[in-house]
This record gives sequence, C-alpha cells and structure tokens, in this order.
Amino acid sequence: MSLRKTDRSILAVDWDARYIRFVHAKVRKGKVRIDRLFSVDVPEHVDVDNAAQLGGMIREVLKQQKIRTDRVILDVPRDKALLTTLKLPMTNPNELPAMVEFQIGKEIPFPLSQAVADFAMPEGSADGPADVLVGTVRRDVVAYYQETCEQAGLKLARLGLRPYANKEAIHGLFGAGRYQCVVMVDIGPRLTEIDVVMNGKLSFSRAGSVSIPKPVTPGSDQLQADSAIMSTDESTDSAIIQFPKAPSLSGASDVDRVVSALVVEVTRTIEAFRSSTPGVDVEMIVVGGSVGLEEQVVRALGERYSATVEVYNPAAQFGWPEEKGAEARAFSAALGLVSAHAGDSKFDFDFLHPKRTVTAAERRLKKAPVFAIAALVVVSVLAGVYWKVIMPKNRALDELHAQIDDYEERISDLEKIREKRISIADSFDKDQVVWLDELNRLVELLPTNEQMLLKLIDMDRKDAEISIRLEAKNRQTVLDSVTKIDGFRMRGDDESYFNALAGRMTESSGKDQYPTSGLINVVIERKVEEK
Repeated sequence: MSLRKTDRSILAVDWDARYIRFVHAKVRKGKVRIDRLFSVDVPEHVDVDNAAQLGGMIREVLKQQKIRTDRVILDVPRDKALLTTLKLPMTNPNELPAMVEFQIGKEIPFPLSQAVADFAMPEGSADGPADVLVGTVRRDVVAYYQETCEQAGLKLARLGLRPYANKEAIHGLFGAGRYQCVVMVDIGPRLTEIDVVMNGKLSFSRAGSVSIPKPVTPGSDQLQADSAIMSTDESTDSAIIQFPKAPSLSGASDVDRVVSALVVEVTRTIEAFRSSTPGVDVEMIVVGGSVGLEEQVVRALGERYSATVEVYNPAAQFGWPEEKGAEARAFSAALGLVSAHAGDSKFDFDFLHPKRTVTAAERRLKKAPVFAIAALVVVSVLAGVYWKVIMPKNRALDELHAQIDDYEERISDLEKIREKRISIADSFDKDQVVWLDELNRLVELLPTNEQMLLKLIDMDRKDAEISIRLEAKNRQTVLDSVTKIDGFRMRGDDESYFNALAGRMTESSGKDQYPTSGLINVVIERKVEEK
C-alpha cells in the first residue's frame, strides 16, 4: 500500500537503546525538503521496549518541538526481522504474493500465522526466475509499533525495514550505478547493522551485537563502567561485549578494543557475503551511527580494506553545508525512509500493509456494482414502458410536473450561476500575488551587490514561484542565501513563508567578481497552501 502522495508533510522516527531520531520533511513534486532533523536522549527511566513509555515520550517531544504532523513512518531493525532470499519465477508478477507466502512458510522457524511477511518487489519485469528478498516479522513486533504510535498520538502510515531504509540512504548518496558494491555500517549503542548493497539492491544484511558505553569524557580513550571485552567464542555469530566493572586491563584502550570488535563484525559480514557471491570486491564503505566512535572505525576499516571508507554525510544530497551533513551521521535510516516515501513505494517493505494477492472472490466483489447498475437500468426501462402504456391519462399531470421541474431547474441554474460568479471572484482575489510585496521581502533576504548580482527574475502566478537567475562571488553565497530565504518567518508565525531550492550552479574562471552562476527557485508556501 502506498502512502498518499498528496500528503506534503511526513514524519520519520528511528530509535535505538540510547537515542530517538526525528526527521520532519515536506515532499513536493517528488522532491524532499528536510524541515527539522534532531535527536533526543532516552532517559534512564524510559524502557524503549515498553510501548506506553516510549510513545508517551515521543508525544511530549513532538509537543515541545511544536510538530503537528501526525502521519509517521517507522522501521523494524535487522535483529527483529528474518531476511530470506527466494528464487521465484516472474512469469506473472501479480502472483508473487501467493508464491512468497507459500515458500516462506517452509523457511521460517515459527508458524506463518504468527508473523507478517512482505518482500521487495523486483524492479525488473523480464520473464524467468528472480531473487526476491523476503522479510518476516512476528505479529507482536508489529503490534508494538502500532501501540507506540497510538500512545504517541500518531498515525502509522508505513512500517518499513531499517536495512532497506539504509539502502535508500546509500542510493541518495551515490545513485544506483556509481559503485557496484557498497557496505553500510550503522553503529548503534547495542547493535550494529551492516548492510551490503550491490548494483543498487540490498543483497545481504546482518546485525552484530557490540554493546558500546559512552566515553568518560569527550575525546577520552576510556569508556564508562560496564564497558567490555570482545568474546573469544568463535562459534557465536556476533561479538558480545561484557566489560568488567574495574578498568584494570593493560594494553589497548577501551575505545581501541570496541573499535576492534566493530571491525571484526564488519569483516565477518563481508566474508559471509563473499562466500555466497564470489568475485565481488567492496568499493565503498560508509559508516554512520550515534556512539561517537565513527571516525575511529573509519580509520580502522581504511587500514584493513583497499575500499574507500567515509562517514555518512548527506550534505550534497539535500544541499546542506558539510558541517550540517556531518551532524546527520546517525540519521541514515530515517532519511532513507523519507527518500523512499518520495519515490515509488510499491517496491518497498511495509509490514503494516504487506503485499497480497487479490482473490477470485474479491475480484467478483469488485464486479458486483457493475451488475447492480445493469439491473437498475433494466428496471427503469420496464417502469417507463409500464407508465406510458397503462396510465396514459396521467400525461397531463406529467406535463404540469415537467413545467414545475423546468422552473425549478431554471431557478437552480440561476443560483448556480450566481454562486459561480462569487466563487470566481473569490478565487481570483485569493490567487493574486502582490509581487511588489514578495519581491521586497526577497530583496531584504539577499546579500548586497558586492556578493551577488541578479540577472533575471521570473514570476509564475499559477504555482506562486519566483525564479532568480544570478551571479555570485562563490557557491557558498548562493547556499547561504537559500538557507536565509528558507528560514524567513512572518512575525508571530512558526511556519515557513518561502520554500527555496538551489538550482544547478556553474563556475567560470573568466568572471573576476562573480565567477559563480546559478539559479534559486522560491515557492511562496502561503499561496500554495491557500490553493
């Protein structure tokens, strides 16, 4: 089931044991603009596994932040979902839900009646077998997210899968074809999700259990009490951290040991992927997370692998300054959910509305109204014949009724014409844009001629848009102007007045004073909302 594309505002929420991350965005014409992006600490008295406590906290945070959007999209973490790849024929894609339901029941360790299964629809439509990635989540997990939203006063529109959301975040960074194989490392305080994206598709995903306490002080190489050493049990699939109370260990620091444990988890994941897909080299590793050790993990992985390793930074994707993108390193899943919302959601996971086959009985029910209308037409025809043949004496009365109906219809038409004229006048007055006022507001937000030169201003009344073609001293001047226009508020109003987007910018070495040429598109949000 797709989210309604008419909904311009959407809220994405993602959490772990230590932090809750919020992304409030607006989607317009398939483009995403992030309005608000922030995270809050989970207090010690709040249990994130308790839907009532967590939902109550989310409700209070949204109230404090004055966020009134109630439609929310969430994701299920990797450790709460089973992922299975099935090879199924694509002769009739409409039959995929039935085939998935039949096959997945043989693969999972619990009855299918206790679970919700959904799958990522293969994007190709060619005949023949295709790899279908199926996610299975227990029903009590889905109920937990539904209750959390109910306690928070939110309407759950979609329940996605976090590894798939991270895949969307990778797609937003590099596109689908820049790298053949990318590994996303999403570090959490207790679990680290490692996702392998090959040729733009989620090919492998795994969660490693590495519990990471907070540093004693910023920049310290020692962690707080309850830090731990990596387990040496090679039979386990994850490195479980159980640190002693007294940090009396010699040798490497606590941070070094945790970083080493994370590198081991990444290595295990890559080797497991290579065992099923030989001959594929990892070209890019992206590290995100909220534990404060991401830079150290990047350095350690860079020393181990020949691939390019970098911290997740979506600044280029959303037109942010680099420092703002660096602050979003833990928001890959939440931003991926929003990006997927703006795209074609029929390919995504949604455990709230899993894909299903339309049965023959349902198809018959859809056809039932057609038969009812046909029967009604037949009855109407018979009634007309009966009236004309059996009761000719009532023709005079019919004529009188017809005259009355004609007068009533004329009166109704006159009333409609009057209402239409009033509506046209109101609409004309409502749609008018006082361009002098809007240009005056914009000019006050733009820098002086020493920084920027306006070349052309184009105004579109229909869409309430202003296009500004300009030349500037540098690219940052244009981005700062976009940020300033976006931040403009009318006095006493919390909502954005303008929606500004930077267009394509070019650099020319031949222009001494204004080497940067570009375009700023401004939408008068108030006029769009009034329409």
